[in-house]
Amino acid sequence: MQRNEASLLRVRFLWIGAALAAAFWARELIWQAATQLFFGMLVALAALPVMKRLEKRFSPATAATLSMTSLSALALTSVLLLAPALIRQGRQLVALLPVLYNAAEEWLARAQGWLAENGISLGGELRGSLLSRGEEALGAAAPAAMAWVGGMAGSLGKWMLAPVFGFYFLRDRRQIGQWLLSLIPMEKRTMTVQILREMRRETAGYLRGQLMISAVVGGLTALGLLFCGVPAWLLLGVVMGVLELIPYVGPFLGGVLVALFSLPGGLGRTLWALGVVVVVQQLEGGMLSPQLMSDATRLHPVAVVLCVMLGGAAGGVGGILLSVPLLLCARAALRVVSLRRSRDAGQA
Repeated sequence: MQRNEASLLRVRFLWIGAALAAAFWARELIWQAATQLFFGMLVALAALPVMKRLEKRFSPATAATLSMTSLSALALTSVLLLAPALIRQGRQLVALLPVLYNAAEEWLARAQGWLAENGISLGGELRGSLLSRGEEALGAAAPAAMAWVGGMAGSLGKWMLAPVFGFYFLRDRRQIGQWLLSLIPMEKRTMTVQILREMRRETAGYLRGQLMISAVVGGLTALGLLFCGVPAWLLLGVVMGVLELIPYVGPFLGGVLVALFSLPGGLGRTLWALGVVVVVQQLEGGMLSPQLMSDATRLHPVAVVLCVMLGGAAGGVGGILLSVPLLLCARAALRVVSLRRSRDAGQA
């Protein structure tokens, strides 16, 4: 009997070792598949409100088709309308790089003169080193940006499967949920369902609210920069909207970019552009977030900043974007488990 148990245990370890070895060998393929599935889940989550309304009148397959078609049409229309202007303004920003370098050199010369008048001399070698490094950074910025755009365009085909996965997630979400639930032991199913519901509620509320806030912040910033006469106002507004997805750190980085590309227009235009960024951020913090984000999805700023830093160190840009939703999932799971334990202790 003991020999049989030992042999079964040995076979299990062999299977586990073989599975781990295969996963390590195909880790890149597994990571790509997991990433595509995750983005498919995000697409399904974005189309879920439309799906719930349509499936009251149509079959699940028809409702999923209509919801994904409407979402794809909206995304395609937005790209077709914005892409020409964004490409044109991107070229304007690239053309502004030499002007930006000259403006930075002029500001550095003024700072050096002001320091010299106050008895602080800035060595010529230090100034030359700063200018040379700035010139190298500006010279490498355009090729790096073009390489990044080319890489995104080259990998676009890989993300085309996300709407396909999203369609099947929408159509068969109840069957998928039942199948996953059957894998869980009977005594753990109730708590697991509660955890998954809390995770879905918090992450869905956070993602929808954050996307709406990002769109509003990007639109208001672009409109304000247009009135200030800032070149590439639409592209900078889109950048501010995208960076708004990174809590606390993203708006600061966006404000720095707006200030840099406003410098060639003079100090007055730069101050007006920064004023637009500050006003929009104040509106976001005082009006948009309280209205669009529920209290359940709010986190302490220190926890968010630490989570973003850890996510960036672990997974780069993807880790930064996924850090807060994962933190919300962990908090929801811990809350359900603690409430369940408190209830069990009270009954005992």
